[in-house]
Amino acid sequence: MGMKRMLAVLATVAAVAWTGLAENVTNVRGMQREKSNLVDIYYDIEATDGGTYTVAVQLEGRTNEVTAATFSGDVGEGIAPGRNRHILWNAGADWPGKKGDVRAIVTATKKDDKHGGVQLWEGGPYWADRNVGASSPEDYGLYFWWGDTVGYRPSGTTFGFSFGSGNTPTYNKSIATLQSEGWIVSQNGTYVLAPSHDAAHVQWGGAWRMPTYQELYDLCYNKCDWAWTSVNGVNGYVVRGRGAYASNSIFLPCAGRGDGTSLSFSGSFGDYWSSVPYSVDYDAYGLYFDSSYHSTGSSGRSFGQSVRPVQGFAQ
Repeated sequence: MGMKRMLAVLATVAAVAWTGLAENVTNVRGMQREKSNLVDIYYDIEATDGGTYTVAVQLEGRTNEVTAATFSGDVGEGIAPGRNRHILWNAGADWPGKKGDVRAIVTATKKDDKHGGVQLWEGGPYWADRNVGASSPEDYGLYFWWGDTVGYRPSGTTFGFSFGSGNTPTYNKSIATLQSEGWIVSQNGTYVLAPSHDAAHVQWGGAWRMPTYQELYDLCYNKCDWAWTSVNGVNGYVVRGRGAYASNSIFLPCAGRGDGTSLSFSGSFGDYWSSVPYSVDYDAYGLYFDSSYHSTGSSGRSFGQSVRPVQGFAQ
């Protein structure tokens, strides 16, 4: 997956368009309309495999934070491959009264059903039905320190790897250092692990990625119902959508976590990474639960935790 760059010289917004986790997206370019706050973005989807794609745009401000929502045209679900696909961005609505550089990231993804892909709320991402490295929804899968893409599997309750600060290159590094070393990138105003350091993307490929903190937060508090249960003797939660999505659910097993060479709390506690670093140099955001609660928060980057992939971006 090559990274395509095209500089668009704009009157008030200098935009560099490129592809992040996109597949088959080429020739991204754009231009702000004269005496207007509207920006035209064009791109090609080069594909001959049939079907349609979900196209999303994320904007990253170089000098100002950008939260973009007012897109129209060839964006969203059901976009067919072809040339000169067009997206219209109303920069005046999203970025009123500001000038500066903006990086536009256009992604086109085709849903991969190999590992499920369950949407739990409208406009939300598609959640895999199992953890990275798992053979079934109730299998614990692999354990990763934050930024690791190899993953480790215990023998019984012992790892052949020691989860500790000395073996964790992301531990005790500031966000600025993580960015300068290439561990993280800025995506729509949020720092996330770069694709080359995203365990879900490296292990599964395609459009799979680790969830953001906001996606875990919505899963935990805003969009779903949680029910403690046991599947084939494995404790965990069935997380179910609401309303029109009430028939859609995933199972999150209590896989525990790696601490040193030991697997701790398996069967009673769940630890799942997000792709987002915490402001404290030692931590990253994640999702945590046992039989009495489920919550989001931060955890030491050296712990070995589960990864539950998603694909697609929240609309």
